[in-house]
Amino acid sequence: MSKPMSSRERLLAAYARSEVDRVPVSPHLIRWIRGRHGCTSPLQQLATAESFGFDPVIYYGAYYDNPLVNDYVYRPDGLDAYRDLPGIHVEVRTENYSDRTVHVRRFETAAGVLTDRMVWPRPGVGYGDGPNPHREEPLVKSLADVPALKCLFPAVRKGMLQNLRLFTEIVGDRGLVEFMETTCAGGWGLECLGTENMLLCAVQDKELLKAVLRACQDQHLRVLKAVLESGHRHIVVSWFQASASTGWSPAHVEEFFMPLIRESVDFVKSYDATYRFQDDGKMAALVPRLVELRVDAVGGLQPPPVGDCDIAEIKRRWGDRICLCGGLDPIYTFERGTPQTVRAEVWKLLAAAGPRGLVVGTAEAFGPETPDANLHALAQAVREFGKPS
Repeated sequence: MSKPMSSRERLLAAYARSEVDRVPVSPHLIRWIRGRHGCTSPLQQLATAESFGFDPVIYYGAYYDNPLVNDYVYRPDGLDAYRDLPGIHVEVRTENYSDRTVHVRRFETAAGVLTDRMVWPRPGVGYGDGPNPHREEPLVKSLADVPALKCLFPAVRKGMLQNLRLFTEIVGDRGLVEFMETTCAGGWGLECLGTENMLLCAVQDKELLKAVLRACQDQHLRVLKAVLESGHRHIVVSWFQASASTGWSPAHVEEFFMPLIRESVDFVKSYDATYRFQDDGKMAALVPRLVELRVDAVGGLQPPPVGDCDIAEIKRRWGDRICLCGGLDPIYTFERGTPQTVRAEVWKLLAAAGPRGLVVGTAEAFGPETPDANLHALAQAVREFGKPS
């Protein structure tokens, strides 16, 4: 290849399993950025990735920055502070403690009253740098609550669609901007039941679980429709709550989640857009199903012993039909490893899965304690070992 590719060209070529000038490298940086800089904005993601020489994949809409819709199921507040829920009376009581914040909420909707109690641990106080909430009282308790739940999904904030377009234009060929959707039924949507209750419903109240999944999926499709009709063509959907690592059996994944994943993928593909499926748990059994669904790229691919993904075997069986993103362990290779560890693992990954249809990265985000030297070693190793022979 005579002319070097831009990062965007390199990433899209990898998604298409086409020839690349070198294998792209794009680790999951969100936790590291949040811990080091206190902000996971798209601009911070771009600046951090470029500072290490990575090929930036920007998660637009991730976590607290630039949400296209406020997610009141997962978050006790939002940029509009419930003002985007017209006609709903909202009462919120907040209790602050040294190690946690407790949010007690009551929603009076035309379809009924919902209440919940959410305990949000403080970062770095025994819970990690970015802890998730624990539901002492779930928002949805019975099938009768589902109509009221539907009232808590606000409309898409049109101004953020303009911001997405403007930011994508700013990035240009420097990276790939992917809109990240996490309110889906396999993401934060199921938080309305709480982790324990959603698993119990799979055996005790399937009707309730399916009704909640449908309500979340409908909101997911509304958000995707707004993004795709705005002209954006690159989507990443995190289905971590549908993972075997969450506790679902293979039969439950097939029964409850695969029809929704298929619907999501088909919808995005109908706009001729790219779809990256993201999961940070055990997912080897999902890969052939995702290939069948025509997913462009699969992100995560946690290797043993934490995960179950044999990259060499996945590449051998499915590598000509789907792009593999990730493959490196964020803890043992990056947080606890050395530059030598990183180089050795990169060499093994490239030998097993390169050079086409691969984006070198991490199965999940590594923490802010990861040394800068390990990130520099990652970029250098991919440049050294990742060129087609």
